[in-house]
Amino acid sequence: MKRSDMKKVNKNDKPDTTFRFQMVEDKGAEVIIEVSPEDYAREIAAGVSPDETLPPGRHVGIRGGFLKRHPNFDPTKTKTVVHISLGLDLEVLNYFKQLAKETNAESYETPIKQVLRDAMEKAGQDSTSASSEQQTLIENPQFIEAVAERVKKLSKKSSTKPGSKIPSANKTRRRAA
Repeated sequence: MKRSDMKKVNKNDKPDTTFRFQMVEDKGAEVIIEVSPEDYAREIAAGVSPDETLPPGRHVGIRGGFLKRHPNFDPTKTKTVVHISLGLDLEVLNYFKQLAKETNAESYETPIKQVLRDAMEKAGQDSTSASSEQQTLIENPQFIEAVAERVKKLSKKSSTKPGSKIPSANKTRRRAA
């Protein structure tokens, strides 16, 4: 089969390397598939290594066989890549293309992913440090004592006025100077 005879799947004129086979028998847990010589030749012509494809003929597969052979496999712990469409300003795209060239990255996507990951991790650290700052205050007896004194003062003021409430922390009132 000539490479030009192969079905084109996208605008980049890449050959179709979708693995194809015909299911011959379905016996519940056991499945028999058949790979045609044409399908095998198509994959080899597309650059798939003979070691990475099934040769022509019938092949027996076991449903769930992967999980039986890999009982500790956890799909939630595998890295998942999601393909999206993202509009970028031309100068931003050109910047990352240049950065990819300078760092010998596989593509301009690599430095974009790294910048996004760094921002994500920094945001995670910021929220963690805020949490540790809060924890430090909670564990500080002087801070707790000061808060308790403030609550006492506010409760005394509110108890002298009938029907008044202690102002909430995010609705404090300011006096005009």
